[in-house]
Amino acid sequence: MVDDNDDTHVEVGDEPMSVVIDKLHSQSSELAYSEDMAGLFCKYCVVFARTGGMQAKLLGQLVLNCFNSYAKATATFREHVKHKYHCQAVMQADHFISIMEKKKLKIIDQIDSDRVSQVKENRKRLIPIIECVILCGHEELPLRGHRDSGSIIVDDDTSREGNFRSILKYRAKGDEYLKHILEGPGQGNRRYTSPIIQNDIIDACNTILMKRIADNVNNSKCFSILVDETSDISTIEQLSICVRYINNQNILHEDFLQFFVIDSLTGVNLATSILNGLAACGINCNYLYGQGYDGAMNMAGRIKGVQSVIKTKYPKALYVHCAAHSLNLAVSAASDLQPIRNCLGIIEKAHVFFNTPKRNNVLQHEIENGDTLPDAKKLKRLCATRWIQRYDAVNDFIQLLPFVVNALQTIATEWKDSSSIDADMLKKAITESEFLISLYVIKVLFSYGLPLCKKLQKVRIDLKQTIELVEEVIDCLQNLRTNADEEFNHIFKEVKRTADLVGTELKTKRIVGIQKNRANPKVDGLSIENYYRIVIFIPYIENFIQELKNRFMNHRCVFEGK
Repeated sequence: MVDDNDDTHVEVGDEPMSVVIDKLHSQSSELAYSEDMAGLFCKYCVVFARTGGMQAKLLGQLVLNCFNSYAKATATFREHVKHKYHCQAVMQADHFISIMEKKKLKIIDQIDSDRVSQVKENRKRLIPIIECVILCGHEELPLRGHRDSGSIIVDDDTSREGNFRSILKYRAKGDEYLKHILEGPGQGNRRYTSPIIQNDIIDACNTILMKRIADNVNNSKCFSILVDETSDISTIEQLSICVRYINNQNILHEDFLQFFVIDSLTGVNLATSILNGLAACGINCNYLYGQGYDGAMNMAGRIKGVQSVIKTKYPKALYVHCAAHSLNLAVSAASDLQPIRNCLGIIEKAHVFFNTPKRNNVLQHEIENGDTLPDAKKLKRLCATRWIQRYDAVNDFIQLLPFVVNALQTIATEWKDSSSIDADMLKKAITESEFLISLYVIKVLFSYGLPLCKKLQKVRIDLKQTIELVEEVIDCLQNLRTNADEEFNHIFKEVKRTADLVGTELKTKRIVGIQKNRANPKVDGLSIENYYRIVIFIPYIENFIQELKNRFMNHRCVFEGK
């Protein structure tokens, strides 16, 4: 403001206008110069003094009209600051500025301080609840239990209330504030422990995680998708979508996004669901450079398959058949050799036969009372989806083979029901020469495929490494084929020792003039070892090698740009 005792005045003279304005502003910070109207205004009165009514008639220079009579500037300013409307405008301006300095808080929060304290209290209550939900999710623990409602008694260790409530009770034993929340009177819905709140917290975590993943993927500007379809226990079809990308530290990441419910399994509908799912997660599909699915026609079809539909919209999205799935198909096709197929079928039947308490007790009794103690304790079921994972079941069956034969013999001779007939038939099938040879051949071939399968499922493997690993396995199998006589001799010796344990004499199938249903080599003086080497070992190796080449070597065209 202008001091009433200040007798200074502004002399215009020949000084430039900018100098005059600076002198005036130094005397009063309330003034502002308008270049459009070439004059001075009181910045507080212009904004806050226009209240209408009788007071509007008093508003003149410095408010409604610009002031440019600089010779009378000092007297005019002194008179202006004495007006009531000017004082009120200054007060309103100060009040407005004080409010704007606190704009981080909402107006309702500034008015209602009790509400602010209540929000802080609620957030403090929610922190242990949220941490408990995150802990269960991080450790893959289910939240729900036998009892998910009602009051929570911290010192009650007799009831089983699920992981979520149990962890809260355990934590509350050393946290009086949390204990008061869980047990205090009148808490009601303010405990925030209901399944609805749990689901809300999980949804909030999902939103945060999806945003982080989407930001990482979009920042990488290059990603691939891995998609597979499955149905849950309620027979609802779902798509599981994963993304692979390289982060800012040049580290390859593979992140699961979500399950998306689908209504149709056609290529067009699946492709639409995939793209909509990526968009819902906030991922920019313009950076899509790769697709990885199984080999089903609705996924890999060149005309109406998912990969074709997506490639039409995003031409850079190169499709590559899932390597682990390709290996599974290769092993499955190679194992279509009749002796191999029959051997695996008998192993599965043996597991089903002993998968009852009464029969399994007989097998366990033989194991416990045997001369040796095997590592395996029971027969395993053959993996229905991943063929190479059947190695474990085959290996355990070989360890338990003498005990299985003894158990079948006991059931066949001592039991007087249908189980005895089944046991006798199964024992004859297991002790056949062809089965024993096939069993050990499968173990050897699967032992080469199992390490490859595990490597193909690692996160940080790429297509180039995949082809190199498959080529190494093919080279090992080629070496096995080249030295078939020596390699099979080792296998045959192990089979001979096992045959002696179970009381089986190894012999060949009968050679006949015409045979269309099995191998029938017509070689004079063929020994038992040579017969099974020609009939089982060599064909199986050659099938294995050829299937690996057919499934994987065509990926080279990706690097050659074909």
